[in-house]
Amino acid sequence: MAPFFELYKAILNQINDLKIPTYTPSQEVPKKLPICRVSILNGDANELVKNMRRYSYSFQLDVVTASNGLEQGLVLAYKIMQVLRQITLTSFSVELNGEPSLSSMVDTSTDRVLNRQIIRVNYNIIEDTAL
Repeated sequence: MAPFFELYKAILNQINDLKIPTYTPSQEVPKKLPICRVSILNGDANELVKNMRRYSYSFQLDVVTASNGLEQGLVLAYKIMQVLRQITLTSFSVELNGEPSLSSMVDTSTDRVLNRQIIRVNYNIIEDTAL
């Protein structure tokens, strides 16, 4: 399987293990909160470095809670950031490229007020077979 799919699947599994439902940006925000939206910001899938193939991926994770759920959202965001630091893949070496970053905002773009904790995380992946 391609490294992007492996990494994306590992991220989703870690978040689901925390009992937080995950969604993609194209899905509607459900009525039942909290949720976590996971989206890729960019990816460089074919950089060759000294006969090794290196992949770089940036993700944004939005922890969405109701307007009165700011504290809950922050707690969940910190739990997610902790598991993002521990991502491993079977066929690839995974390196966190810097620490995950966190920002917060109030989202009024829907018919209800939501809190969003926005986590950005970057990974570098090297094929184990190249080592």
